[in-house]
Amino acid sequence: MTVTLHDIKPIGLCITTQDLFDTKNFLHSFCDSFILRGKDIFLKNNLTAMKRELNAFRTQRKFFDGYKTIITSNIEKILCLVSSRYEKVEPKGVERVLMDGKDLIKKVLKTKSFEEILGLEAEFKSKITLPTYELFIQGLKRSKVDII
Repeated sequence: MTVTLHDIKPIGLCITTQDLFDTKNFLHSFCDSFILRGKDIFLKNNLTAMKRELNAFRTQRKFFDGYKTIITSNIEKILCLVSSRYEKVEPKGVERVLMDGKDLIKKVLKTKSFEEILGLEAEFKSKITLPTYELFIQGLKRSKVDII
């Protein structure tokens, strides 16, 4: 049996969402990896203006609420995938992830700043990412997939 992109979707969502919790990096490095270093003046000018707004105290709030929405949506997707794929593999582990995930969503919704979201990064990693990865590995073992 081979592992497909469909199989690793819960892990991919965990990694992506965990990256979103690193708000310090997001705010300071927005589009710096490629586009702002390039020669496309239109993109450079528009994204530079957006980055300024993102980091300005008076305009940051308009981005913040959307940011919380994305994190909440990703966690909900992770919980759905964990529940549907691993319930038969390890029901107690799934129950724990679901409970911790719902608790983390509540905490994200209560945050009032990017710094507060950053403070939840370690909790997301320990209570969602790592347990989801363990459930994924257990599922692969049950499917008799060679794990490297």
